[in-house]
Amino acid sequence: MKKALGLALILVFLCIGFINAQEDFMGPMDPDRRERIETLRIWKMTEFLDLTIKQSIKFFPKLKEFRESISDDRDRQRKIMIEIHKLVNDEDYKSSHADVKKYAKQLSELEKNIITKKEAFIIDTGDILTADQQMKYIIFENRFRNRLIRALYQHEGPGGPMKGRRKP
Repeated sequence: MKKALGLALILVFLCIGFINAQEDFMGPMDPDRRERIETLRIWKMTEFLDLTIKQSIKFFPKLKEFRESISDDRDRQRKIMIEIHKLVNDEDYKSSHADVKKYAKQLSELEKNIITKKEAFIIDTGDILTADQQMKYIIFENRFRNRLIRALYQHEGPGGPMKGRRKP
């Protein structure tokens, strides 16, 4: 029981840092909602990976550091997408193949950076997690994100969380 309580306290404090470190795919989100999602993510991750308190103390700060390291790349991706969206919606603008190539290259370079950092993070957790836990982490991140997106779309009704936004 003490182990569970200690782990819960550690996770609550750590999740506060994650809330600010990660921008979600839809843009700004209600802070209370973000906090609930991050708390759920940490709780479910701890459970799915079967982390010990010792592992949690080492793993979650490393995870926070990783998320902060990809934050700039994600911000730049968002800014590029906003720029593209503005251009496409400008009646006076005519898209060119050069523009397509330029923006596709910028976005793919940022995505490559993120993927490289993800790979390094997963491999670097080998000093904290067992190989099975590392594999489970890969599964967890993919499943949690997919389930979260599905849940948000179901909760928001037809059109999902993007309803009311102009479609590309």
